[in-house]
Amino acid sequence: MKEKLNGYQMYGCLMSMLKEETAEWLHENSRSPISQHIIYDKNSFQWEINLFDEILSYEIGEVLSDTKEFHAQKAGIDLYIDSVKHEELKDFSDIRKQSIQLMKSGNTEIYFRTTTALKKDGEFLLFPDMELILKNWWNTWNSIFPNNPFDDEDALRLILKNTYIQSYRLSSSIHRMKGNNIKGFYGNMTIGNRLSEPMRELLNALLVMSEYSGTGVKTALGMGKTTIIK
Repeated sequence: MKEKLNGYQMYGCLMSMLKEETAEWLHENSRSPISQHIIYDKNSFQWEINLFDEILSYEIGEVLSDTKEFHAQKAGIDLYIDSVKHEELKDFSDIRKQSIQLMKSGNTEIYFRTTTALKKDGEFLLFPDMELILKNWWNTWNSIFPNNPFDDEDALRLILKNTYIQSYRLSSSIHRMKGNNIKGFYGNMTIGNRLSEPMRELLNALLVMSEYSGTGVKTALGMGKTTIIK
């Protein structure tokens, strides 16, 4: 399959499957409880949808399980669902368990699998900015986990000061949506740090969360898919 589709088009497909009141609720949210993207593999692709609302997760799970095929209007093609797989993080402790596993290595390599964009002073950046990435993860965490927020500003300052980009292998990229081109980057980046063990664990929790939430802007529309290279 040629890459005719992107995450923005798939988001439109998803909205068309949902109840009208659900779609309206999602449009009204300033921070969407969804991140989603597509990854191509030869003649097919995987559509991954991460949901941060239990009721919404149930509704979308039911809709996709009951759907065998649908029409992607913006791309003008029919799509067929081979299978639907559900995975669930039961609670905050699941994130913590994964973050502890990352403590075995000082540096962490991550892979931005879809166009990742950061915005500064109204402009999209062509290169990653560690401070913007960390602040994005921090704010996203507090949105996803309001009952377990990171609200220690001193801890944030320590992480910002002592976390850095060690190396990267990135390419510039464009994400097309609504007739606009959003510039960004994709590829691999290694993060180093000079943090104490408690602060490293907090950083690693943000890293683990980023695999589900994505990084940067418009992650609900297919951008910013982030994977930890283990």
